[in-house]
Amino acid sequence: MTGEDDPTELLDYLVERIPIAKTKRGHLNRGPITEVAFDLGGRTFKVQWRKEVLVVVPPVHLTAWVDLLLGRLSDAAAVDADLRRAMLRSGWALR
Repeated sequence: MTGEDDPTELLDYLVERIPIAKTKRGHLNRGPITEVAFDLGGRTFKVQWRKEVLVVVPPVHLTAWVDLLLGRLSDAAAVDADLRRAMLRSGWALR
């Protein structure tokens, strides 16, 4: 990600590429995605829009958060064939 990338596209991209993503949308579950969460190895990774600000859990810089997420996804993909297949189809290298 660069400073010019739109972080809202990140939410759509993650949901589209990762089958274990848990999503929330606006009122009545309509509209754009407002939250994406992943439970990986006993740790929850979450990214959400709050008052036009992107908030990530654990609270680190967005680039570091994506790196942590990909590391945990790689670990989870080692034991989950469906997740491994989804990651490889997305063009992500397993770590």
